[in-house]
Amino acid sequence: MNSTASLLIAEDDENDVFFLQRAFEAAEVKNPLRIVRDGQEAIDYLSGAGGFADRAKFPLPYLFLLDLKMPRKTGMDVLEWLSEQPELRCLPVVVFSSSAHRKDIARAYELGANGFVVKPSSMIKRAELAKAMGMFWLEFNEVPPICAEGLAPAGTRPAEIAEP
Repeated sequence: MNSTASLLIAEDDENDVFFLQRAFEAAEVKNPLRIVRDGQEAIDYLSGAGGFADRAKFPLPYLFLLDLKMPRKTGMDVLEWLSEQPELRCLPVVVFSSSAHRKDIARAYELGANGFVVKPSSMIKRAELAKAMGMFWLEFNEVPPICAEGLAPAGTRPAEIAEP
């Protein structure tokens, strides 16, 4: 497992953040977890804006866990924004929500989500989920070369992959 690959978690509920952190610890997923508290902060992080400009401190994540119901910008707003960012097209996004509404699930996938998970209520199930996410996205999943080689800070693309 690539233990240096970071995961970005967009979650405004402190309890959910706490339980997610504990779940990843229990699952022995050692990857750094970066936490943002609302949709606008997620966009700022992913675009390298403001306080997130230093990619050494705030690297692009290998996996993005996204809550739907957040202040300032919702998870759906973030998914819409992501769909307009060609340089982030390889970023795997898993919606991690309390909502199991069919409309939310369908819309998230329409906007490019790679997965949709309803938050498990037990710590055991959260740890199982954390382990499965870590194993699949960080160990087994193969990414296209453009993603594996890493991208320049969000908003720029390396010259060798620039479109004609």
